[in-house]
Amino acid sequence: MLTEGVSLIDSRSDRVVMEPNETYWNPDRKPTVRIVYDNVIGKAEGIKSVAAGDGRVDVVFDLTPDEAHAFPASEHGKIQTKKAKTILTGVFNENRPDSPWRNPEARRALNLAIDREFVLHQGAHGYGTVIPAFIQPGRYGADPEMKPFPHDPEAAKRALEAAGIGGRELVFVASPAWKGVVAAIGQCLAKIGLGCRFVSAKEEPPEEFDVKLEWYFDWTPQYPVACVHREFFGKDATLRQGPEDPDFDALYDKLLHTPHEPQQEEVVRAVERYLQDQAKALFLYAPYTLFAVSDRVAFTPYDTCMSELAETRIKG
Repeated sequence: MLTEGVSLIDSRSDRVVMEPNETYWNPDRKPTVRIVYDNVIGKAEGIKSVAAGDGRVDVVFDLTPDEAHAFPASEHGKIQTKKAKTILTGVFNENRPDSPWRNPEARRALNLAIDREFVLHQGAHGYGTVIPAFIQPGRYGADPEMKPFPHDPEAAKRALEAAGIGGRELVFVASPAWKGVVAAIGQCLAKIGLGCRFVSAKEEPPEEFDVKLEWYFDWTPQYPVACVHREFFGKDATLRQGPEDPDFDALYDKLLHTPHEPQQEEVVRAVERYLQDQAKALFLYAPYTLFAVSDRVAFTPYDTCMSELAETRIKG
């Protein structure tokens, strides 16, 4: 609890308790259960508790695909999935003046080299959906005509050799949670004569790394400008991953000055098409949010990219 004049918390409670608010204004969303968030029980221990049904833990948030896949068959709990407003994609390192990834044909070729269904099922145990760009199908700004890059290893090999990338080892930076995904990408690259090396995002990445796997959020219609991910491509970006791109900047400027529907969504779709046409990223898939859930509760995660602590509903 913060008190007046306090701006920094230097300790934390071992638990956070949320009691039902009997006077909540909306009867349809009135809380009905007491929720305890335990800050002491570790994630691995919590997963074991759900599987064992010992009553200490009912829900564990944000499992990795490996953790979900390893969850034992249990009559006391299960893995629950939710299509989250996120995507997993690779950002090309274009920052070096001699970077081969400044060439859109090289970026497109690497996209053609990846068998996304294989990467999803081999590297993430099927917990996700292959999508064509940054915005998931059916959401604001998604173009229903867009399709994922096809898997064409022969065309990829020819283009990468023409770009002078054939036969080299590519360095992928990613969270340890996605090491299996990088390994599956490596199997795809091996078929066209490329090596693949994983570097943990917890380490200092080498200057010459090729691709960094990142989470991105597919935001809501109330904030559609974020759909274009200007932080990586726009002229006011703090994290711009490549050289100046006047064509993208012009599209982004048009979006800022198109306040009405349906014109605004059409501009968002134009941005999405541009990002795919220029292969500005290594497009992969939209991961699921994964939970270990005890059979003692009926758990309903919100369709959101915000804090589960604030927006989760558990029906007791």
